[in-house]
Amino acid sequence: MWAKTISRALVVIAAAGAIQPLAAQTIQGRVLDDQNESPIATALVRLVDESGKRRAVSIADSVGFYRLEAPEPGVYRLEAARLGFDNFETPLLDAASADGVYRIDLLMRAEPVELPGFTVQTNRVSDERVDKQITLILGASIRSLRYRPIRLEEIQDHVAKGHDLEDLMRWTNTAGMIVRRTTDGPCFSLRGRGCLPVYLNGLRLQRDFMSGFPLDMLYTIVVVTPTDPVLPYLAGAILLYTEAWVR
Repeated sequence: MWAKTISRALVVIAAAGAIQPLAAQTIQGRVLDDQNESPIATALVRLVDESGKRRAVSIADSVGFYRLEAPEPGVYRLEAARLGFDNFETPLLDAASADGVYRIDLLMRAEPVELPGFTVQTNRVSDERVDKQITLILGASIRSLRYRPIRLEEIQDHVAKGHDLEDLMRWTNTAGMIVRRTTDGPCFSLRGRGCLPVYLNGLRLQRDFMSGFPLDMLYTIVVVTPTDPVLPYLAGAILLYTEAWVR
């Protein structure tokens, strides 16, 4: 098995429309800093089809490793994002075979960011905008949900304290939320009744990715219970949204 490293320079050259063949439906590799090839842990890697629809998502682990399963043969591209780095995307990749593994390492360019300050007025306007967008996504008023959304300021407070998604869901003001660690990853349940599925921007996350999920990529979190009037999530769910998704 051989590895292919895709850097920003290659993306620029190939962006004119060249399609590179893939020999498999499983795509995996490492996300690395393009200056020293050090791993970029918790980078978000997405598999996107020709129309721009997200088909799979993975989170790089402590050594930068990610793994994606293409749902079917087709033409895709990879996108990678991480706070402190430029967003990254590959040229189009033609996944024509239904078996095997194809390795692609992604090189990202560091881009330091300065977090803006917050005022009460800015937060109020932002919350209204986010609530309106999430209402459109869910098809139900966010005010009709049992639990209030977990806002950006609260998420950033947990980031500053070095907490992860498990800590946030355990300590946030969500009465009845129970967080357990299992061999498959964290289990978030309401009053101990099963494990709620977790979705990132509408795509379901595997439980073994959740422990290393980068909180600093999130803009808001919505907890849906089985009694809430949200048809797509009748069994309940934890919905994670990035800023780009809700703006």
